[in-house]
Amino acid sequence: MRKYLSLFLLIFTVFFSYAQTEKTVDIRQFYNSNFKKSPLIAYYYYKDVNNYFTPFIGTWIYQNGNQTFVIRFWKETKASYINENPKYYIDELRAHYKLVQNYGQSNEQVIYTSEKNVGNSVTPWPTIIAAGKALENYKMTGIVFDVAGVLNPSYPTGVRGNLEMTINPDNPDTAQWEVTLPMGMRGLGQPKTFTIPTNITLTKVNQ
Repeated sequence: MRKYLSLFLLIFTVFFSYAQTEKTVDIRQFYNSNFKKSPLIAYYYYKDVNNYFTPFIGTWIYQNGNQTFVIRFWKETKASYINENPKYYIDELRAHYKLVQNYGQSNEQVIYTSEKNVGNSVTPWPTIIAAGKALENYKMTGIVFDVAGVLNPSYPTGVRGNLEMTINPDNPDTAQWEVTLPMGMRGLGQPKTFTIPTNITLTKVNQ
């Protein structure tokens, strides 16, 4: 009896240890509806294994007269979503933007910035890009929140736009930035006029 009990405990320990493990997979599997997750894996880590995020990381600018639109991208490695069901970790491409007058000069002045609190809360925006997907070379799609204009208290996240950013493979220091309104119905008073640029060519100024 003791022999069987020891064997059971051994099997249970091995099973429990395996069930608590974390498995790293390509981030593209997060968006793959056919990806089969094992119930024995406690956490999946969806990793940018192909470094598709890398070309986007850094500071990009668009200059119009003495005003410069600046957007800074960074990679959040292994962002935790352990409070979700099922739990997971994922690499994320995040960003903040600002419009600056006399950029880089001693009299530089910020006209607007996304580094602010959400609505009237005390919670700062962690990023202004959501669901930023870079699943192939030089192309990223996602959602951008335009919080630069006057905000309607009923819509503290501002104008929601679909973002597509495509890096020029022949000149990877330039990229096309396009923002469009999502299709579908909108609520009464929901903002739909963008303050941020919606169709510009960005130039990368540093990593």
